[in-house]
Amino acid sequence: MKTIEAKELNATELTSKNMYEYGISVIEDRAIPDYRDGLKPVQRRLLRTADDLHAYANTKTIKSARITGDCMGRYSPHADSYGALVTMVNTEYAPIFGQGNWGDLRNDAASSRYTEAKISNVGMKMLECMDVADFVPNYTGEFKEPVIIPTRFPYFFVNSCSGIAVGISCNIPAHNLEEVVGALKALIKKGKDATIKDVVKYIKGPDYCYGGKIISTPEEIKALYENGEGSIRYECEYTIQKDKRNWLLTITGYCPGFSPDTFIKKMMELIDDGVVLYVNDSATKDQTCKLEVMFKNEEDFESKIHKHLIKSQSYRYYAVERTKSTSEEKDIDTKIISTNILELMQKWLDWRREVETKMCIAEKTVYENKCWNAYLRLLASKHINIIMDALKSKSPVDYIAENMPQIKGTKRAIEAAKYICDLKIIAIQQIDQDKMNKDINDYRKHIADLDADINDIDKVVLRELDKLKVFYKPRMLKLE
Repeated sequence: MKTIEAKELNATELTSKNMYEYGISVIEDRAIPDYRDGLKPVQRRLLRTADDLHAYANTKTIKSARITGDCMGRYSPHADSYGALVTMVNTEYAPIFGQGNWGDLRNDAASSRYTEAKISNVGMKMLECMDVADFVPNYTGEFKEPVIIPTRFPYFFVNSCSGIAVGISCNIPAHNLEEVVGALKALIKKGKDATIKDVVKYIKGPDYCYGGKIISTPEEIKALYENGEGSIRYECEYTIQKDKRNWLLTITGYCPGFSPDTFIKKMMELIDDGVVLYVNDSATKDQTCKLEVMFKNEEDFESKIHKHLIKSQSYRYYAVERTKSTSEEKDIDTKIISTNILELMQKWLDWRREVETKMCIAEKTVYENKCWNAYLRLLASKHINIIMDALKSKSPVDYIAENMPQIKGTKRAIEAAKYICDLKIIAIQQIDQDKMNKDINDYRKHIADLDADINDIDKVVLRELDKLKVFYKPRMLKLE
């Protein structure tokens, strides 16, 4: 019988070790996005599930419950992921398009059995490079899920994200896509000489789809981007008008951190105090942000109301870097990164160079195979008599490999002979040699272009960034 040696453990040390491992697990699996695709694991799995279901931008929407159900069954067994799907639908640059009642700042989304969804145009852009993605087995081993999505869309930098884990929290502000692309292009052109000044030249500050304005100074904004942490102060957009003997406050833009529900509760308290006459949510489908407050005295605005329109948000840039593990104990290795926006953008661009190089090599391989096969079909059409003689021999493949001009004596002779033998005689007779020559020249031109791209991969990254113009939107969060 095998004896097992008992080991005495200190309860404090064991608790600390287990808490640390749990904390790292939460960070890796739930709290913080990867800086490359900007997605947390559950979001990545939802996008992958929608891809599996072919719920593409040019198809009809499908039940949200179908997406979340399949996601739970295939990739994310811990809990229902509908809350994460709602978040993905309601972001400014949403990777998922939702149809139905998906909620807003004041109202929850309808149940998943009532709403429908599919991948948006942004989501399709994120999935363009899946051919070169790294995959690992899912929790059952039946399916494969991507380590990260090799996206061409800088989702990490345009999407706001917050997460809390054991001993660590991150809060990353959203930004305007046009400004982010401008900064990324500037960093490519500046190379190693790029500084934080090149970033803030284009990125003026966070953006927010519900409006408001930034009241922090440019120096405070720069400090956030340079240090990787800091605070930004915001204010709602509003107007004040005299209304007979009273004053009407109209809020038309909700700044980050502002909650209409909380504000209304505060105003209800001021109604009880006799300061405010009424508060009304006047939002419509066309104007999603509109609150009206009637108050008695002008001086009460500064002393009792205005403070509720100003918010301060603390930010901290954290990200993870997930890679396919070489260990048998786990599928994915995760590295936690805490740095500033400049370094994160430079790392993102380095990764984009790797992905675009892989894409070019993969595409080049496709065109090389097309060119080779076209050349063999052309060769067969020119020497059909050799093929006819080969069919009379005991081994047609060997006969063609030994007698066909341009392939005999080469390393790929047998491979080429097998391909030619698989062609139908009638198809060979119908080959248009002029068209085939043109196709071969076109393939060779594509290959030459791809070689040029591989040798100047920055040009490819810039070209793909330029294609994001179709997703540009005006800045909503005003600058002081």
